[in-house]
Amino acid sequence: MASPKKRVNPLFVALAVVLVAVVVAVGVVFFQLHSKISALQTGASFTFRYEIAPNSPDKPPLLNILERVNASSGSVSGQYAPGKLQLSFYQLNEDDSVKTSPFTRVYIDSEETLFDIGQLYTVLRQAVTDKLSIASVLLPEWSLGDYISQTQASAVLGVETNKVELQELSGFTLSLKGLKKVSPSAARDGYRYYQFPAAADGTTLVLGFSTDALFSKTTPIHVLLTIPDHNVHIQLTGTVTSAKTVLSPPASRMSDEDIATLAQIRQSVESVWKMIQSATQTTN
Repeated sequence: MASPKKRVNPLFVALAVVLVAVVVAVGVVFFQLHSKISALQTGASFTFRYEIAPNSPDKPPLLNILERVNASSGSVSGQYAPGKLQLSFYQLNEDDSVKTSPFTRVYIDSEETLFDIGQLYTVLRQAVTDKLSIASVLLPEWSLGDYISQTQASAVLGVETNKVELQELSGFTLSLKGLKKVSPSAARDGYRYYQFPAAADGTTLVLGFSTDALFSKTTPIHVLLTIPDHNVHIQLTGTVTSAKTVLSPPASRMSDEDIATLAQIRQSVESVWKMIQSATQTTN
C-alpha cells in the first residue's frame, strides 16, 4: 500500500518563494554595485552641481575665496584617474544656468594640489573692471604661470598648508571592502547610499547611486563629502560616466620668484574691491 503523500503547507511555499526573491534581488543589487564601482576604479568623467557650507562660524580660506566670486554653489566638471583628479569650477548665471567658462581649475594627486590662479584672477579682474573701468589700469592682465602650488597658495594667503591642500580627495579607494550602507538625512528617493572608510584626516565620503541606472554607463550620483581640515560639508548632485582617463599635472606653473608679485596683485585687487564697495555704499 502506497504511503499517503504529505501535503505541503502553502504558507511555507509562499515564504520560500519570497526568501528566494529577496536573495536574488540582493545578489543583483550587489552585482550591479560591484560592476559600477569596478568600472569607476579605472577612471571616470563627471558633472555635478555643488553646494559648500561651513561646519562652524569659522570659514576656511578657500571658501572665503569662492564666496568672493559668488561661487560657494555652482557647477563642477572633471575627470578621475586612479589617484588623480582634474576639476573645473563654473559660476551660475542669475537664471541658474551654468556659465560657459570656468572661474578656476584644480589638479589633485597624491603629492600636491595645484590651483589655476591665472584663470581665477582673470575672472576677478573682469568682475572688477565691469564695475569700475579705470581699474583696468591698476590691475594688469595675467602674465605669470597659470597654476600655483599648495605651498605657494598657503604663503600668499598666510595660512598653514593643510588649509589649502586637497590630496585626501584623491586617496579614496573605491572598493566594496569596508563599504557600509547608510541612510543620510539628505538622502534622495530612489538612491542607495554607501559610506567609504574615512581617509587619514577624517574626511568622509558617502555616495548615493540611483538604483534605476546602476547598469547604465552614465549614472546619476548624489555625493556627500565632509572635510574636517577645511571645516566644510559639500553636497554634489550630477552624473558620473566610467571612462579610460589619463591625467597629467599642468605644465604652466608659477615660479617661487613670482610669489611676491602675486601677493602685490592680491593686495591691489582687495584695495580696488574695497574702493568699489565704498563707492556703492556712498551712492546708496
